[in-house]
Amino acid sequence: MKKLIIVFFVIIALPISQIVFLAISDYEIPQIVDLIQNRANRSNSLDHFSKEIKISSYYNAQDYIGLQESVWENGLTGKNITVAVIDTGIFGNHSAFTNDGKLLWSDRIIKYFDLITNTSDIPQDDIGHGTWVASILGGNCSDYQGVAPGVNLVILRIFDSSGETNSSVFEDAVNWVLQNKDIYNIRIVSMSFGAKPEADKLFQIAHLQQIVRKLVDNGILAVAAAGNIEISSQSDLVGTINAPASDKKVLAVGGVDYDGNMYPLSSKGPSFEFTKKPDVCAPAVGIYGADTDFSDDYIFRSGTSGATPFVAGLAALMLEKKETLTPLQLKNILSFTSFKTENPRIIQDNIQGWGVIQGYAALESLNPPVLINDSTEIAISLTQNYTVFCLPIRLKPNYYFFELIQLNLAHAEMYLYKTEPKEYGIPNLISHTINNLAQESSAKRMGAFNDVEQNYFLVVKSIQGETGNFLIRLVVEYRNFIFVFLFGISIVSLVYISKLSINLKNRKRVH
Repeated sequence: MKKLIIVFFVIIALPISQIVFLAISDYEIPQIVDLIQNRANRSNSLDHFSKEIKISSYYNAQDYIGLQESVWENGLTGKNITVAVIDTGIFGNHSAFTNDGKLLWSDRIIKYFDLITNTSDIPQDDIGHGTWVASILGGNCSDYQGVAPGVNLVILRIFDSSGETNSSVFEDAVNWVLQNKDIYNIRIVSMSFGAKPEADKLFQIAHLQQIVRKLVDNGILAVAAAGNIEISSQSDLVGTINAPASDKKVLAVGGVDYDGNMYPLSSKGPSFEFTKKPDVCAPAVGIYGADTDFSDDYIFRSGTSGATPFVAGLAALMLEKKETLTPLQLKNILSFTSFKTENPRIIQDNIQGWGVIQGYAALESLNPPVLINDSTEIAISLTQNYTVFCLPIRLKPNYYFFELIQLNLAHAEMYLYKTEPKEYGIPNLISHTINNLAQESSAKRMGAFNDVEQNYFLVVKSIQGETGNFLIRLVVEYRNFIFVFLFGISIVSLVYISKLSINLKNRKRVH
């Protein structure tokens, strides 16, 4: 009878207990959430935008991408980094590019080339669009500063006085950049324009993508506007990403207002190749920038054209801090350090992409990695102006279980990324705490297995910009040890059953 009880326990009770144990365990390594927001839930109204945009006597574009002095004090300006702006040209004698007339325009604009006339004369801009864009990127005077006020500018004019151009002129501009990139140290190309993905022109769209991809393949970050949806086509908001932003290697920029609300006319994904786009978002509503009427004239404009130089400027600051970054590494970091102001638990979508860029987080990701051990505890505070915490870490070979402890009512999620992105610069997310099936809790865990010593990015993002304090620490996951222990008992028990079976057969033969 005693042996029958043992057999019952080994064959039935023990396996069932293991299954139940695993079922009630609240630990998991979740898969990447891959959801797209229902289009019916999106608002096309402008009513939720700020009624009044406050511009002080001193405008600093860095303030609008999380680089306010209260958050970030590093002094990066984009010095010695060159950005090529392909656009309508530039009004070079504007005070934003001449430090209020104390410098010659050629001290900031190190090269101007007009691909309409094939000349390098005095810079001109018949439309004003390129001047506005360039000032957001690198303006620098007593009352106006762009994102990277110390950056060098290469200006390529590809639009005529009526605002028209074609793919051959654009290809000439790209080839010019490739031929001169080492001469002028061009690391970034900013493109605030695009061609709409019309069904009968997909071949031409694909050709534009092939042209711009050459930049990335030759070590230059390509940043492009996602595009603006025409009012007449607002009923169809899917698949409106413009080219060249639609290319998989290009960093496509969508638009939000200064409060993080989506700019309703910002083009949405996917691309015509079903790639998730845009990649990130930046301010695009009522953006203050240089105008062409007078040397100290400024204007408000809206559109993803304005969002693009915010991103290109931040990339220049990153390169100043770490010049070895590749285009896809830049795209990777700018993506996973962004903050979703809509649908924060959807990691990436076709509306905001990875979210709105956070300058401090992107730059903090470039700090030296911190070695994590069993005694590591990291205290962090998240606020409305500091919504993303990014810490480069180093892990030795082991199983790791990170715990995020919520110290007050604010909520956040934790993520772990590999340092090197996947193909096309897509962030390589290996673990996170998001669980849409479980109720919100004050302690969240994620696990990871590391087989060789290497670096990662540990990221924490607040939910809805809530303010609160959090603690990150490593925990011992006893349930896994228990499972291994029970599994070991099962193996020993199976051996015992085999021996018992053999003994019973031998007894039958004897009788």
